[in-house]
Amino acid sequence: MEKNNMLTNRLMRTQLVKINWTEIGKNRLTYELESIVSEGFIENCGCFLSKKLFSYCQSNSPDNFEDEISFECFVNSFHMDDYVNERHFEYSIIFSNSIIKKWNEIYVDKLNVIISLDDETLLPTIKFHLKRDGLSWLDEHNLDASIQAVLITTDEITIAQT
Repeated sequence: MEKNNMLTNRLMRTQLVKINWTEIGKNRLTYELESIVSEGFIENCGCFLSKKLFSYCQSNSPDNFEDEISFECFVNSFHMDDYVNERHFEYSIIFSNSIIKKWNEIYVDKLNVIISLDDETLLPTIKFHLKRDGLSWLDEHNLDASIQAVLITTDEITIAQT
């Protein structure tokens, strides 16, 4: 990864420059988003999962997936427009920073957070998984090939990184 542990493609960089960083600091997560963060994580067969998000899909097993990252990204995934009605991308950044902060309070290993924006609506999807050597959800060396704006980070997202 880059020095600041954040990777973006060209499409995402275009979106990041539009962010009002002053406003981000003033906004708070909705109750539902905050509960995803505050309920924390569970470990299941070597996979690290959001306790709240896993409660919605407990019938799934890591055995049904290619690898741990695939299972984690299946469970630890949601569309921001299911939780907020406005400023979807800004709330994605606030959520990502909150989940990374919560993770770092508990674990030494890094959490990889991925924000992707739909190529037509620009509505964000967030996924997160344990950062594992040699494995990734996306081809981190070829993000510009994606038709979606993509951001991958293990660190909180700040204006200094954009």
